[in-house]
Amino acid sequence: MQIEWLDGLESRVHDAARSLVELREENRTLRDSVKDLETRLAAAPPPAPTLWEGQEGEEEIEVLQARVRDLESQLAAAEAAAKVWEAEREEVRRRVEALTERLEGLAEA
Repeated sequence: MQIEWLDGLESRVHDAARSLVELREENRTLRDSVKDLETRLAAAPPPAPTLWEGQEGEEEIEVLQARVRDLESQLAAAEAAAKVWEAEREEVRRRVEALTERLEGLAEA
């Protein structure tokens, strides 16, 4: 029986799950960094107006926030893909089990 397509499907599910774990970890790291920066910013004395010339600090925060939004979007897409793969995998498992039971019934007859 050829089930090479099932191997490919299983491989893609594993890849999607691995990617999801990596994106979650990167997202967690970035969130921790943002929280740390926000905490340090809240504890710091108000900056002198000259420190914000050119809005460098605000631009850096905007870049970090954009990166977090991008990672959250990637994470959501990866989670959605993983759910689709899981549903497909479950359907394949269910159908293979049904076929196996049917074959066992035929073999006993």
